[in-house]
Amino acid sequence: MRFPWARAPKVETEDRSQEALQLISKRLKECEDTLRANPNDADALFTKAVFLAHIGEYWKSLNCLHLVTKLDSAYPGVWHLKSTLYQRVGDHSAAQKCRERAHAMALVPA
Repeated sequence: MRFPWARAPKVETEDRSQEALQLISKRLKECEDTLRANPNDADALFTKAVFLAHIGEYWKSLNCLHLVTKLDSAYPGVWHLKSTLYQRVGDHSAAQKCRERAHAMALVPA
């Protein structure tokens, strides 16, 4: 018998995982379509980066974010996300630089 305070095992069904991957695939395709029409769409690039990061494609995500910062270095959240991704891939120096940049951006009045 399980104790009532014991954690229930996390149950992620195969169907739910497939649904999530299908949704991510659909969103990535939408981003690609938008970027074919306008390669300088910072919103589409950032959105693509988020979905790539979600599926563990950290370097591809960082490439998208690099393009975003070339288009708009003050894009909301870009430096924070870059910091997180650099941390995930083990580049702690780059992560720290991005964290500092994110902090500096937050201190600048709009």
